[in-house]
Amino acid sequence: MTTSKTLDVIEKLLVAANHPDITDIRRYGPGLGPWGPSDEKSPVKGVTGLRVTHQSSSTASLWEAIWPGEQPVEAPDVLPAPRQNRAPRLAILVARLLDKARPAEFKAWRLVSLPGLGVPEEGLPFGLSIVHADGTRMLLRASATGATAGTDVAEDPFPDYVVP
Repeated sequence: MTTSKTLDVIEKLLVAANHPDITDIRRYGPGLGPWGPSDEKSPVKGVTGLRVTHQSSSTASLWEAIWPGEQPVEAPDVLPAPRQNRAPRLAILVARLLDKARPAEFKAWRLVSLPGLGVPEEGLPFGLSIVHADGTRMLLRASATGATAGTDVAEDPFPDYVVP
């Protein structure tokens, strides 16, 4: 399954989720395949992903990556606070949406930690490993991707939000 088709599924889920903190959802990049582990070693030039913008104007992205050493992690029961946690929050939200929707295009998915990202003791996910219905596998890396015009709060501004 291609990057574009995978992101189509996730984008539809995010739009349908209507999360009150997400003000915009946009695609970016050439859609040519996974990027990484560095620009010099990457089989493609240019990262392809999906970026969400939050009320504070901070952004987070999911993009197809080559990032060796992923380890499965469990999602926390309570989302981490937005401040400094936009990447894991997006990965967790998408995993919850997948758990609820169970799209036929995907056979399995799991949250993963990635070497060199985050604080290992916190065990927060910085990626989503997906197995497509055709058996192919893809890693989507979560990143915080933008300056904030507003202030990202230290507590979840929408703690009562429920995945539809």
